[in-house]
Amino acid sequence: MYKRQKFYVLLNDYTSRSNVVIKLGGGKIMNDFIQNKVIPFAQKIENNFILSAISGAFMKVMPALLGGAVFSLFQGLPLGDWYTNFLSSTGISDALAVGVAVCNLTALYFIFALGYNLGEKFNVNPFQTAIVSLLSLLLVTPFSYNNVDSTNGAVTLIKNVIPVDNLGASGIFTAMLCGIIGAYVFAFAVNHNWKIKLPDSVPEMVSKPFEAVVPAFLVSALFLLVRSGFAVTSYGNIQNFIYTMVQAPLVSLGNSFPAMLISMLILLLLWWVGIHGTSVVLSVMMVIWMEPAITNLNNYMAGEPVTLVTTYMFFFVFCQFIGGPGCLFGLTCDMAIFAKSERFKAFGKVCFVPGMFNIVEPVIFGFPIVLNPIMFIPFILTPLVFMIIGYLLMVTGVVNIPALMLSVMTIPGPIAGFILGGGISLGIMIVIMCLLSCIIYYPFFKICDNQALEAEKKVIKKKHLKKTKSRNEEKL
Repeated sequence: MYKRQKFYVLLNDYTSRSNVVIKLGGGKIMNDFIQNKVIPFAQKIENNFILSAISGAFMKVMPALLGGAVFSLFQGLPLGDWYTNFLSSTGISDALAVGVAVCNLTALYFIFALGYNLGEKFNVNPFQTAIVSLLSLLLVTPFSYNNVDSTNGAVTLIKNVIPVDNLGASGIFTAMLCGIIGAYVFAFAVNHNWKIKLPDSVPEMVSKPFEAVVPAFLVSALFLLVRSGFAVTSYGNIQNFIYTMVQAPLVSLGNSFPAMLISMLILLLLWWVGIHGTSVVLSVMMVIWMEPAITNLNNYMAGEPVTLVTTYMFFFVFCQFIGGPGCLFGLTCDMAIFAKSERFKAFGKVCFVPGMFNIVEPVIFGFPIVLNPIMFIPFILTPLVFMIIGYLLMVTGVVNIPALMLSVMTIPGPIAGFILGGGISLGIMIVIMCLLSCIIYYPFFKICDNQALEAEKKVIKKKHLKKTKSRNEEKL
């Protein structure tokens, strides 16, 4: 992954400095806007260390979510009553349920990963920062909940327990804020030497933990004050406040289908100007899209209907599993099968196999798609049209909604669709869209292919004339 990121940076720098004016055909206003406004703004977002830490934390949490998905798959295998009875009678069903519940403590794992990432960014001990970040979340988490009797509706306050909902998907925003603030305060105190300094004679393995006592105390004191302050409000705790006032409205707005379309449009435009649009968009939107994705996952695990369409994995189906950004597998197939020019014949053969695994950076930068006015229309419109079609198919129940999650994005689209819990229907939809992308890209590809063919003919003709001239000179 490191090499690939470095590759992106080099290509971004190259295109932004030298090729923009030429490829845009001298459109100075457009060129100035892209270079002076769009590219710097997008690069600031992509390079923001807090957004990078958040995005990285979500990636580190994926194994836990995948573990929950595996437990759920074993719970819900459609093997008949004998299988269900076997799981129940042997106690395996209860064990799997515990596994699912533990894997769903998303906020707990997320804040630890976030604290660790921020510790590295702040140049302090990342493990200590992770522990302190986790501490900050637990200090503001309520240790009681109201149990409602399903028979008579009586409410009983149960103390000395932590409601798991506060440590699941609904607690992600609180975890994010606690992690950022806790890590910052801890790093600030450490970097300003607010620590207990033991004599040099004390072994380092003993003295080092003591150096974190004062910074950790400051973080603890801060979040205890926050806990006490919210305890006297109508919300009762900061988690209820954040979920009601911040998380729920943002999730509702961000998970609307228009918001998804706008996000996809921004992602594609960034890729078209040579910026890794996927990392930019996901670093901002993942925290919003993750909650409904986890809700779908929990419903799937519980055997309940999966109803939320606009989630993290829905978005990823159309920006990754139909041939990467721009649904470029169709273009790759067109090059490999229909190219007449030697350039695109050779390039298509090279890109076809990586394209099957959604690796399309060679196509984006080598075809190129970047700042190519001919390929702008299919590159932008194809994913947007497919997303609209996919949304309608899922809302109407024709295609299953993706309920599970993947951390590996190089799985071929049809297989990924099946693994995501969409079954045969989602896999078939992806196959059809891959075929449609071939048709959509074909006329635009032929324009580029014909241009390349004409250029090759000119080169051949030029070489032939040069060779003929040389022979004539030799005769003389």
